[in-house]
Amino acid sequence: MKKLIISIVSLLLLALLGIIGLDYMKDNGPRTRVISPDGSRIIVEEMSYYISGEKVFGKLFKPADENGNLDESMGAMPLLIYFHEPLKTEWAENLVKTMVSNGMIGYTCGFRGSEKDVEAMVKRLRKESFIQEDMVFLASDSACGNEVVKAVSKLGHKIQGVILLEPALTGKARETYVRYGREFLTITDASKGNAVSMIEDYLEERGALK
Repeated sequence: MKKLIISIVSLLLLALLGIIGLDYMKDNGPRTRVISPDGSRIIVEEMSYYISGEKVFGKLFKPADENGNLDESMGAMPLLIYFHEPLKTEWAENLVKTMVSNGMIGYTCGFRGSEKDVEAMVKRLRKESFIQEDMVFLASDSACGNEVVKAVSKLGHKIQGVILLEPALTGKARETYVRYGREFLTITDASKGNAVSMIEDYLEERGALK
């Protein structure tokens, strides 16, 4: 009976979190193993979050050893979080896989939250033992950039770099970009054909790639 009561209370608490809009991320989701374009082994795990009770899927990408487990010999690694529009998953995931094969941890999600959600996700992921917490980079495309840029102005030194692909910034985000944009990597539609090499150069200059 005591266990039943505890279970009921736990379920009610999770439901309440959903109702009032508090976000949390789920560990230990379904796991798959894939091969990156250069032949590197990569672990892909579901790590989703919730906004007002609605599940938003996210994926965590980690380098794997020859047995398909996290390559712990690499120690804590830099992190690239890519907030992409919900229907733009393939390009974002392929980019992250490329960076993971170069010694990073990657996270992608179809984003439709607020700047507070960006802050919460960064703080949550920085707690992982395999993340080098002082080497966190953010990427976003299109309108997602608004919330990412606004969050960066609050996260400050916790973020070492920002990559914006075809940004459509407005309001406060635009003001922040005008002030600090020289530290960001901005990729326009005209330069997207060279985006991967530009991003690799940007991350390498900041010590993120092995």
